[in-house]
Amino acid sequence: MTSSKKRIGRPTTTDPRVHRYNFKLTTEENIRFKQMLCKAGLEHNRSQFIVKRIFNEEFVVIKRDPSKTQFIARLNEFYFQFQKLANNCAPVKAI
Repeated sequence: MTSSKKRIGRPTTTDPRVHRYNFKLTTEENIRFKQMLCKAGLEHNRSQFIVKRIFNEEFVVIKRDPSKTQFIARLNEFYFQFQKLANNCAPVKAI
């Protein structure tokens, strides 16, 4: 009897990124680089930002307004409350 084990973890890619480059920046260049990251909204993904800048690919900047996200969260709460009411009000069968 053969048993096949399930793979656990991150799925492997067909074309993994194995080539690495290293570069150094001066203090002024580093400040400018961080400003560019903040403007692009990619502070947490530097490698993606660098690759897109090198190959002139477009990247979309999405600005999130905290007040709008709070408003949407409140709307979701109301929706779930209405859903609970609908689940409690089951249709009554006529005799």
